Parts: sequence; C-alpha cells; structure tokens
Amino acid sequence: MSGRVIFENSQDPNLEILAIEIRSHTFLFTIVNIYAPHGLDINQVQNFFSTLKTPTFIFGDFNLHHPFWGGKTSTPKSEEFLDWLNQSHFSILNTSTPTHITHNFTSSVIDLTLCSAALLNEVYCYVSDCTFESDHLPIVISWSKLTNATKYLKTIYWNQFSEIRTIFFNLLLTLPLK
Repeated sequence: MSGRVIFENSQDPNLEILAIEIRSHTFLFTIVNIYAPHGLDINQVQNFFSTLKTPTFIFGDFNLHHPFWGGKTSTPKSEEFLDWLNQSHFSILNTSTPTHITHNFTSSVIDLTLCSAALLNEVYCYVSDCTFESDHLPIVISWSKLTNATKYLKTIYWNQFSEIRTIFFNLLLTLPLK
C-alpha cells in the first residue's frame, strides 16, 4: 500500500485541507481531511471536490451547524454546504450523535464524515465515546473493502495507548525549553 499527497492548503488561516491518495494492488481511494475554524465555506473547495473521481472519504472539523446532521440551528454557510451536498456525488455518514462536547458539557455535531455516494452501502460509521481528553469525539468508520485487507494490527489497546500518551506528554513537560 502506498500513498501520495494530492492537495494541501495550509496558507489560509480559515481553512486547512490535506488530501491523500491511497493505492494498493487492488484499489485506489482518496482521504481528505479538513479543518475550518470559522465554518467551511464550500465555495472555496467545491471545485477541488468535483475533481475527485476515485472513491473518496472526507473527514473534518467543518464547524457547521445544521438540523440535517443533528444541529439545533443552521447558518448561511451550512445551508450552502447542504445545497452543495445535495447536488454532489457525496453522502454524509453522520447521524445526529454529537461529535463535540464543550467544557460546560453542551454538545454539537461539527465534525462531519462524507463519502462518495457509491460507497454508502459499504461503509459503517459511528462516534466513539473515547474522548482522549479532547473536546472532539472520534468518528470511526469501517469500509467493507478494507475489512478483507491484510491487517498488521489485530487489536488497538486504547487504554494502554492513552496511558503511554500521558507518560509521553508528561515527559515532554520536563524537557528544558531552548
């Protein structure tokens, strides 16, 4: 399996986007990651999205609220995004399960997961309740095409991972600053 970056935008402080094309012996797909701290303006990326012809997954912190994916309100940006989504070849995988929990325990769905519409029946998606001390909850997907792929890692021990991460972080705090 190999991959290559096909698009990167980190110059705009209002939008970070990274797209990676993954190739194996039997298939090709694209993963796009987005961070839009002030809400995704679909007009900035819809031309790029229209060029994606391989099976594609789009993940990210879109910072958009809309009742369609579990929000209480909508914004002009989220309305534009939903209009684009309805016209595109992408489908949203989110349910109304919250993906973001604030420090005062209010929740919202601002992290979205999309896939090429052709993949919709091949993908299972859910929001994990492991926070890893973040205010965002992980969105986990499984794709039937990858289920049969060779697995080098049989089990992920999340508790051990969290403990090791904490130890590593605490060690970093002890390092002298230059």
